[in-house]
Amino acid sequence: MTYEELKKAYEESQKRCSELEQEIAEKDKVIENKDLRIEHLTELVLKRNKMLFGQKSEKGKFICDGQIALDGSMFNEAEAESNPAAAEPTAEAITKQSKKTGQHRGRKEIRADLETKKVVFELPENQKTCDVCGSPLTEYTEEYLTTRIAVIPEKIYKIEYYRKVYKCKNCDQNGIKSNIVKAENKTPAPVIEKGLPDPSMVADIMQRKYQLGEPLYRQEQYWKLRGIYLNRTSLANWVIKGAKWFEPVIRQFWEYAYLEPVLNADETPTRVLKKDGKPTKKKGQMWIVCTGAAASRKIALYTYRDSRRKAVAEELLSGYMGVVQTDGLQSYGSGDYEHAGCWAHCRRRFFDCIPDGDTLCPSAQIVALIDKAAEYERTARKQAYSAPQILEMRTEKIKPLLDQTYEIINTLHPGKDSALGRAVTYAMNQKEKLYLFLTHPEVEMTNNLAERTVKPYVINRKNFLFSDTEKGADASAAVMSIIETAKRNNLDVYGYLHYLLTVLPEMGINPTEDQIKSVMPWSFSLPAYCRQTYSEVQ
Repeated sequence: MTYEELKKAYEESQKRCSELEQEIAEKDKVIENKDLRIEHLTELVLKRNKMLFGQKSEKGKFICDGQIALDGSMFNEAEAESNPAAAEPTAEAITKQSKKTGQHRGRKEIRADLETKKVVFELPENQKTCDVCGSPLTEYTEEYLTTRIAVIPEKIYKIEYYRKVYKCKNCDQNGIKSNIVKAENKTPAPVIEKGLPDPSMVADIMQRKYQLGEPLYRQEQYWKLRGIYLNRTSLANWVIKGAKWFEPVIRQFWEYAYLEPVLNADETPTRVLKKDGKPTKKKGQMWIVCTGAAASRKIALYTYRDSRRKAVAEELLSGYMGVVQTDGLQSYGSGDYEHAGCWAHCRRRFFDCIPDGDTLCPSAQIVALIDKAAEYERTARKQAYSAPQILEMRTEKIKPLLDQTYEIINTLHPGKDSALGRAVTYAMNQKEKLYLFLTHPEVEMTNNLAERTVKPYVINRKNFLFSDTEKGADASAAVMSIIETAKRNNLDVYGYLHYLLTVLPEMGINPTEDQIKSVMPWSFSLPAYCRQTYSEVQ
């Protein structure tokens, strides 16, 4: 073989090697993509099985307290749990108590102010003789038997307003023009112009729908059972028109909210069937902004908008200079405020990546570190730490735990489309926001306050499913703002709704600032029936 032939064979072999290397690289890429796809699908299957059959709570323990593990340890439970030196339990020790109050979790005390009807059973007259000596029996004492609660359905009545009309008989008799004098018309201003309902009725409809989750079609049936035929259209109109009176109150809520150092924000989808009178399939959003846990004014504000765009967040938080805590939605953060993150959302993402029973995987370690940090926060809250004490505790105890969390996160290199990949991306993108609470004692570690404020609306949404129009969604937002703010200020919801629907129409469409301040939930001028004394409906 000549030199030229050898050279040509060498070049061809090199070319072939390059082609083979390229083919191998392409196949490796295909295999890598398939591996990631398999990992992603396996993850989806595991997540689905976990949702269907696994533990529903996000507790750090994978075996709930009191649950027996189905392994070898269940057979030597007696030997493992026995302690001959342990003292015998007392009656108080075996009574289940609430972790929050430390009180017995059984039947609670019945309201002391309930009307009580006492029923006493007596012997018939022919049996009031002693069977032993024949002497008459005398009353000795009363033996308590039992207590039962009876219900009389609420009383429904109509109010007819009249006024006296007077005339002068002397003028009548002498042929002088009759002098007719009418008493002053003191009819209360109506909630609905020329409408039928009293404020008490509109307040009842609102409470049933938005606090108790009873949709209007059920309320329609309720009224029919009592012989009052009100269709749901009328009920809906009363809610929408009644909610208009709340607008100046809600504007004042916003002014007070902007004075607070921290606001918590969240949003949830809501369905509106018509927009500008035309059918629409686009989902709207109910935006929630509430004052922080350390706020001097406890306020919850709901606002309906047709999207989650950044423009909505900018509109709602325009001019606010404090801290806004959210779940990390990109719509937030473009204002003059500081943006705090939520460790509960970060934790939840890693929690969902933990395989059942695996307490050693990186995700489980991350969740355990976050839980430990949260425990320090709970302790500080229970012991009412001052702001300097909170900062010291967070610097010395919590920050090292969070730094350790990110050290673990930095070692992870999951696929981008996997749940773990999304969790890592979220944690890295939100790091600055998640760390902000360390230097702000008034900011909580999580955005759970906003989530708890969203929850009542989400639960009610399962019952009434949608709003027919944007006006209905705006009315829902207004009534929910009043109800949740009343609850946060320990007011009786029905009492506060009734009071507002009574006094606001009297103030007219342009009430003064002093008038509106007098009806705030913290105002000392509120009547006694607005103060919550026994209601625990959440």
